[in-house]
Amino acid sequence: MYPMKHIILIIITLFFWACSKQPEDPTTGTIEGNVYDYTNGLVVPMAHVETVPPTSAVISDTATGLFSIEHVDPGVYQIMATKFGYDSSKVSVSVVAGQTTRADVFLRPDSLPADTSKYIYP
Repeated sequence: MYPMKHIILIIITLFFWACSKQPEDPTTGTIEGNVYDYTNGLVVPMAHVETVPPTSAVISDTATGLFSIEHVDPGVYQIMATKFGYDSSKVSVSVVAGQTTRADVFLRPDSLPADTSKYIYP
């Protein structure tokens, strides 16, 4: 039988070998950016942001106009932003695994005036 010192030495060696395992390479990337008003450069809060083609990632748009899309497979995507009162807009981005891609979107105010003839006023 092995003396207790040998068994402890083997256990410690196995422990350090297991802890030194290299981390796996990332397989997805992140897209983040802001939605801005094209005419004045101010952020557009609460705009709806989505990817084309669609991703299963959660999109979070906030009162600051910031959005972040995580766990996106590498490839080329269009980021589309929409908000009532603005024309929708798209930008193309290329996502690389392990990297964060910046995608700022600029929305122009509606080019067509609202059709108020359908509203009934008291």
